[in-house]
Amino acid sequence: MNVITRQLTKEILLTTGFVLLALVGLFMFFELMSQIGRIGSRYTLWQALVITFMAVPMRVYEIMPIAALLGAVFVMSRWAASSEFTILRVAGLSPVRLASMLMVPGLILVFLTYGFGEFIAPPADQFSREYKAQLLKRKLSARGYSSGTWVREVIQKDGASSEIRYINISNYRPGGEAFNWRVFDFDNQHLSRVLTAPSARFVENQGWLLSKAINTQLPTMSDMKQEPIMETVKVTPPVSMMLKTQIGPNIFAIMMLKPENMSMSGLYQYIAHLKQSKQETGRYDIALWNKAFYPIAILVMIALSMPFAYMNTRSGGMSIKIFSGVMLGLGFYTVNNLFSYVGMLNTWPPLVVALLPSTIMLLIAMVAMWYVEKR
Repeated sequence: MNVITRQLTKEILLTTGFVLLALVGLFMFFELMSQIGRIGSRYTLWQALVITFMAVPMRVYEIMPIAALLGAVFVMSRWAASSEFTILRVAGLSPVRLASMLMVPGLILVFLTYGFGEFIAPPADQFSREYKAQLLKRKLSARGYSSGTWVREVIQKDGASSEIRYINISNYRPGGEAFNWRVFDFDNQHLSRVLTAPSARFVENQGWLLSKAINTQLPTMSDMKQEPIMETVKVTPPVSMMLKTQIGPNIFAIMMLKPENMSMSGLYQYIAHLKQSKQETGRYDIALWNKAFYPIAILVMIALSMPFAYMNTRSGGMSIKIFSGVMLGLGFYTVNNLFSYVGMLNTWPPLVVALLPSTIMLLIAMVAMWYVEKR
């Protein structure tokens, strides 16, 4: 059976590679066509190709489960049509043994997908956004509110007291430069200071050097006092000043990306920051768990191909089986994205949201396998 396992692994990996190449090529064509209006006026054809090529790793990561399913369905259907699989069944090949054989190419594709999702796709996507912004002479816009990026920071003081700081920027430029700063410092739940600056540059191990910063110092207020406050608001003229904060360029760079396009390490660091500043982490928790379990769905997709090996030629031609594989793959992709949004809206546990689509597909594979075995 070792020879059969090697041959099956070789054919599934080759077929998956061809399917992946075809699907990625199709997406690259659409990506390039979407930039036709800018080629020649905003950037050259070569620069458009660079932007298109940088989107390939993320497409590979997203499409890999579908490609694995189609590749396995094609191999299983071809073996059934040529009676190779019938001979293996007569020789004593059980469904459990077949599943263990299919796990070999599945695990190879799982590790490959993890590599793309963690080390290749996120840097490529970030480079693509930064490169495109430089070509269009634009700054990176923050995702989320129209007012820009908002970051909350808890500053520990001596003892048990702490201050809360809210930082707002409108744009970010790669290299550690942010624009249109507004900083709100709260002491004992009262606004104590407002900083505004048109731009700032990050200085390693020091903080952000605010350019032309205006410091507005507000008087100390108390809920217990009834008499009028005699202190005045102090406003300093525009000066360059250093803002010491734990919020570095990496936090702003992360917030320019979609959570789904971030690496697991980047998501984990950002979730830790959100928890430290006592902010909501639901969307990023779901993205992290999806990142952790999405490549494992390849094993489920390959398991879905097993019933096709037990279907003879009278159960439908190769084209019908490939079409069924395409529909199953698109169904998984749709359900996976749908549950991400539904789970976030309904505050479902992130682990459940990440596992449910694969569990549904695994149940479909088990039912289909039971049906073809008992037929």
